[in-house]
Amino acid sequence: MSHIIPTPLFEKTDETKRLFIKSLSLDERNVNGSVKDDFYDFIRKLELPVGNDVVVSFTHDFSLENEEYRLEVNEKITVYSSGEAGKVFALQTLKQLLFEYGRTIPFIAIKDKPKYKIRGFMLDVGRYFYPVDEVKLFIRKMSLHKLNFLHLHLTEDQGWRVEIYKYPLLTQIGSVRKKTNFNHRQHKGYYTKAQIKSIVKYAHDFGISVMPEFDIPGHSRSALACYNYLGCFERNLPVADHWGVKHDVLCAGKESTYEFVEDIVDELCELFPDKYFHIGGDEVPKHRWHLCPHCQAMMKKLGLNNEDELQCCFMNRINDYCAGKNKQAFMWSWDLKDDKLLSENLGFTKCGDINTGGRPFIDTSSKAYYIDLPYGYISLKDTANHKLYDGNCLGAEATLWTEYVPDMKKADKMTYPRLGAMCETVWRGENSYEQFHNKLDYYYSYLDKNRIGYSKLHFANPNRVLGFLQRLWFEKRQLTWEGLSNIFDDLKVKYIAKKNSNL
Repeated sequence: MSHIIPTPLFEKTDETKRLFIKSLSLDERNVNGSVKDDFYDFIRKLELPVGNDVVVSFTHDFSLENEEYRLEVNEKITVYSSGEAGKVFALQTLKQLLFEYGRTIPFIAIKDKPKYKIRGFMLDVGRYFYPVDEVKLFIRKMSLHKLNFLHLHLTEDQGWRVEIYKYPLLTQIGSVRKKTNFNHRQHKGYYTKAQIKSIVKYAHDFGISVMPEFDIPGHSRSALACYNYLGCFERNLPVADHWGVKHDVLCAGKESTYEFVEDIVDELCELFPDKYFHIGGDEVPKHRWHLCPHCQAMMKKLGLNNEDELQCCFMNRINDYCAGKNKQAFMWSWDLKDDKLLSENLGFTKCGDINTGGRPFIDTSSKAYYIDLPYGYISLKDTANHKLYDGNCLGAEATLWTEYVPDMKKADKMTYPRLGAMCETVWRGENSYEQFHNKLDYYYSYLDKNRIGYSKLHFANPNRVLGFLQRLWFEKRQLTWEGLSNIFDDLKVKYIAKKNSNL
């Protein structure tokens, strides 16, 4: 048996017969340019010449599902698939066979398809901006792991990262912060519409759909810094330059807020043609809403008892608008209508038992798949041993929040080898640390060949002392004055609200 990651559904090898390869190429009539370039780039790393001694052929098989494939190596190499995704995944498997066996591959028959529909990776570009070329590199790394779902977290308190024609200040002002915590260097960046289209097309070339996240009504300081009327008290605020949850959020009581949100959804839907659309919904402090006359009037109009119910109404209204655009909304651990899709953070759910109500969800467990967290919090063992729910679970997503992941080097250290363990689980539907550990040396070597950085095993499964030091480093990095800032800001807003009520 080979060491392919993720493990194929069926594999039969005849070690007594081998295909000798002097040079290799693809039948280029059947592969797009991005996939072809990626494949040839890899075999050059193996020092295998590109040539016509063996030509990989592609056969359309209508009996296979879109992501399903068959790969046969005998006197020739043949890929069977019905869709582009199956073709891409077959070539990823072939790359691993070439890496493992070199120019003499045993006769082998593989039939393979994934257990789960969604196998995702979230990249937070709101906290730290990653250039287009690096986003495309993330896409190639996703494809290597047979993932099919890129979630781009595009808007944050600390930065707005996508061009919106109707609201130009979002990128002129909202994409720039003066500093980051105690680091006094400016940070900026955003994607033009043309760049977003380029990213989406590139992802589609690799069988990967792309979901934008427009995080509302919280995590919106970058928007409030540009258009202060979106806030409850129309204060002039800067783009946030510290991490942490901000108390200034979009006002849920003004129709102008909903007009703004719907305009953003309209422009993003033009850029992201895939089915899903993420509308955030997490970490929404209600301090401003509790004092805001607009929000209180809206609550009275709708007959609501508290601000939590106001958030439900806000999210459902935006969800319904997305549905009118033929989008299915995702959100973080909040309460949509029972028949809507939920992106569920299992570690901090507010929805009770996620298997009730019949709502589908994606497992983004903070105890296994928050891969920005130190290994002292989430070890490789934790990720590999995590079990996915059956029933309503659509799959899983590794989430790379970037408060403390400012560049690709750090991203690789945090992502690998954990992503390898997750892809085994979400492709096969089962995994354990013992099973994954048996392939770990091979996996590390394969990452090396692909020039992907990673954390070594002693760091990914830290002992007590190292785990404590990793957690201490992380907790120390989280120290800011933001808690005091929120307290002082709350006092200012209370004063403004009281003053306005006396007018």
